[in-house]
Amino acid sequence: MIQKLIWILLPLAFATNVFGQDDKEKEDKIEALKVGFITKELNLTTSEAEKFWPIYNEMDGKMKELRQICRKINQELRESEDKISNDDARKKLNTLFENDQKELDLKKEYSEKFIKIIGEKRSLKLLSLEHEFRRALLDRLKDRRGGEHPDKKSHGKP
Repeated sequence: MIQKLIWILLPLAFATNVFGQDDKEKEDKIEALKVGFITKELNLTTSEAEKFWPIYNEMDGKMKELRQICRKINQELRESEDKISNDDARKKLNTLFENDQKELDLKKEYSEKFIKIIGEKRSLKLLSLEHEFRRALLDRLKDRRGGEHPDKKSHGKP
């Protein structure tokens, strides 16, 4: 009972302190919030959590690497969209598609591992939880900025 209460209150405690921190500190606190959120939403037991989180973190690390490559390509496009050759554009497209396929393959591979720990239903639910977490976090940012979208800082403008 106390353990469940901790997992419910942990995200709330961190949520109030996440904003106004340096990037690494923010990232660590957001990760802690995500752990609490997913643990609560999947209703993980202590035994399940001990098996689940190392596998999840392994998958998450691989997914972050793939997303970093995509972010780099998108950044390059923003900086030099009109200067890119057709051949280079084709290569970047292929890289993006290959990364999408690798992400899908990782999801399939790791869902089989998750099924062994938490079953089919909670593994299915896991697929939507990261999106739900990001949406909740963005909504919280939006609320803190008075309804302004978190990616659009006013910089003194009305």
